[in-house]
Amino acid sequence: MQLPFTANPHERQLIPDGRFTGPMPWVMAIMLFLSLLAAAAALALVHAASQGSESLSRQATVQILENDPGARLSQQQQVAARLRDQPGISAVTIVPESEARALLEPWLGDVAEDSDIPVPALIDLEFSATPNATRLASLRKDAARIAPSVRIDSNAQWLKPWFDLVYSMLWVALAIVLLLLFATAATVALAVRGALNTHKGTIEIMHMMGGTDLQVARLFQRRVALDALFGGALGLVLAVVVILLLGERLAALEPGLLSGASVPLYGWPLLLLIPLAVTALSMAMARWTVLSTLKKML
Repeated sequence: MQLPFTANPHERQLIPDGRFTGPMPWVMAIMLFLSLLAAAAALALVHAASQGSESLSRQATVQILENDPGARLSQQQQVAARLRDQPGISAVTIVPESEARALLEPWLGDVAEDSDIPVPALIDLEFSATPNATRLASLRKDAARIAPSVRIDSNAQWLKPWFDLVYSMLWVALAIVLLLLFATAATVALAVRGALNTHKGTIEIMHMMGGTDLQVARLFQRRVALDALFGGALGLVLAVVVILLLGERLAALEPGLLSGASVPLYGWPLLLLIPLAVTALSMAMARWTVLSTLKKML
């Protein structure tokens, strides 16, 4: 007579170690913790880059490199007035000489305050849309009629290395997450194979009593799912705590490219999907490992 193969407490002992007491959930917690940190770092960097790029890429700086202080000040006023009449420029701000010298102080020290050392006259520009090289060249040509030594530099020029770094970090974070998922799948496969080898005799008896490979696989899937959920929950809680603490530190920075580096609202559901994806992957890996191994064993 063929007996039904149900998941009673005796059958659940097929897998060594009681629930949450073996190494599997703790290994998964560590891997998920690292995966979530990598994913959160990537989301935060992309969010900071998208926030800063929209406003900073529409800004440019005008420099007037004139040695004569009187001529430099006069040219600064005239160029600013000229630029205010240009279409597509939403704001023109004259930077006082004291602020320009303060910008040089980190490199020159107190020498930057010496009035005998000439500093460029600066004008900050804000465009209604990101200017291209042709637009900047046209503005420089027009301003050069007043100040021959004028230079106009777009912020997008020095932001490009920052954007390249951000997207490189994004790919690195994605690679780390994929590698950790692969490591998790390998860990599940090794643990399941070890349990199958240990309890090979018991499984053979269950087969003689009417149990099928799929029923054995479901037992392993159930236990692996519980371990993965526990490890995922633990890793998620630890990762959220670390992310929030780091977010507070970054928020305390002075305004800059990293001050907005925080996980956006749309990023939290994505982070929550990672433990669920790992659980589903672990169950699928356990099922595949059991079925493929039993075909070779029995």
